[in-house]
Amino acid sequence: MTAPLPNYRVFGTGDTTLFALHGAYGDGRYFEDFAHRITAAGYRVVVWDCPGYGTSPAVQPASIERFAEAAIALVRKETTKRNILLGHSMGALIGPYAANREPLIDGLILSAGSRGFAARTPEDQKQYMKARLAPIENGISVREYAMPMITSMMAKGASGPLVDKVFEVVLSMKTETFATSIRAIGSYDGRPALNDLKTPTLMIAGREDPACTADGMKLMHEMVDSSEFHVIEGAGHYAFAERPNEFCDLVLRFLRRLQP
Repeated sequence: MTAPLPNYRVFGTGDTTLFALHGAYGDGRYFEDFAHRITAAGYRVVVWDCPGYGTSPAVQPASIERFAEAAIALVRKETTKRNILLGHSMGALIGPYAANREPLIDGLILSAGSRGFAARTPEDQKQYMKARLAPIENGISVREYAMPMITSMMAKGASGPLVDKVFEVVLSMKTETFATSIRAIGSYDGRPALNDLKTPTLMIAGREDPACTADGMKLMHEMVDSSEFHVIEGAGHYAFAERPNEFCDLVLRFLRRLQP
């Protein structure tokens, strides 16, 4: 079954394309500054809206596997000489599954990732789902409850226009879209895809990220022989907005190493 092509935006030109896959909160708009920074270094960037986000058509069933099929369709449509997937949060679950199935993908960057919901303890699973779905089930919109949750996922004192952009994008999303993605995350175990991963991979964690911890990403790194792991100090879950210079430096160094 082929997933429909998602909505996406293309930035810059070049024979290396970085495909940016956002997380469950928000959509690809919060990657705009990041895309401009990467294109300024001579690379091409494609930023998607995951199925069901923005104007991208939804997929049924909504699952990480189906989202990955849409990512593969996008890579095939916009392929260049080299193709790198950058997956943030939920996107970091999608990335390994897609890379294991599409030989056009030459490299992988995982930002604020996890091994998947099934790797959490039963108590952690219960708390994760309750914190995110209970407000929605009680009739509260994402706009009403997301502000304190996103604040808690960032480093203490995180501020600036890029942090403001994350809040702007998250607070404008449809509540049902978020609920659908959280359920997709809750049914997915990312460990098999990580165990099978042979694609060169960069993993980036924020030291102060409580949702996808640096310790958890270190465990991911230990599962993937072809990976390197970096922790950005003073960053939480959204390092690309909280510490954009450090984040982009790591990404650009990785892209340069993948060039012949």
